[in-house]
Amino acid sequence: MVGPRSLFLHVGLPKCGSSALQDWAGTNRALLARQGLDWPEPEATDHMAARHQWLVNALRFGPDARLEQALAAASGDVLISAEGLSRHLDDFDPAHLEWFRAVTAGWDVRLILMTRAPGDWVRAMWKDFMLNPAANADEYGLAVGLADFAALPRVRRLGDVRRLGRDLGAAYGARDLTEIDADGDWLPALGRLLDFDLTGASAPPRRHESVSDAVVPVIRAINALADSPDGSDAALSGPLLALLQRALDSRNDSLRALEAAHGPGLAAQADALSAAVARLPALAEAQGGDPAGALVIETMAARLDALGGAGPDERKGDAA
Repeated sequence: MVGPRSLFLHVGLPKCGSSALQDWAGTNRALLARQGLDWPEPEATDHMAARHQWLVNALRFGPDARLEQALAAASGDVLISAEGLSRHLDDFDPAHLEWFRAVTAGWDVRLILMTRAPGDWVRAMWKDFMLNPAANADEYGLAVGLADFAALPRVRRLGDVRRLGRDLGAAYGARDLTEIDADGDWLPALGRLLDFDLTGASAPPRRHESVSDAVVPVIRAINALADSPDGSDAALSGPLLALLQRALDSRNDSLRALEAAHGPGLAAQADALSAAVARLPALAEAQGGDPAGALVIETMAARLDALGGAGPDERKGDAA
């Protein structure tokens, strides 16, 4: 007798290889299907790995027919991935979680939780979350140090992996949860869990790398500037981070997305940005900056000067 099919639900953690897993699944979608594993249509973005963000939104804001459609269309098992399934667990409406359990009744829901050593994980989270707009969550866009960040309630919640695992299992009505070390040989471990033969599968290039330690004081300085008491510099946070990406040319997805969003308008804001960049060295030094960070700020100023030297008419063209 054939047992129930499996719904493999990759739930995070954030900063634990989600982009790598999602890129791998998307790249090898046809091979997965040939081996009886469906990767439902994810939500594509310009600079982030395509993931099933629609399920996170459904659990927060209301049911989405795509879950039922994906399960009905599947010829075998199903793999869904979105780190927001752990990140936003406490934000989900209990009625929406009940909807999920009802839709997946008859399926073996099997959770995949990728983790890292606690110290490495919280540092990576700290670096990444400081790049996100402060309006998106209480722990985003902060200028706080690592210890203060680690003490934030949501960070502590995600870091308590044992308790989180129990709560995830109950929320999703899961049969089991498998923890995989994101810093180890995670792909063979994933293949064994999925009963997937990796022969012939492509490995996408690495992406969404964390910024270097030298850049952290610069980002914290930008966040401190944006958090000024009168709020006058808050609108410059995104453009300054876009300018930082132009200086770094990094492979960090968050910075790349910010550059795409704000880069075209940098020339039109050159005067305000120039005044803000001039204030960054002192702010960065107060955040523990070093010569490498100072060089990054100098490069930001040079990139801005290159825009400013184009003249007013050409600046307008750059902003168009």
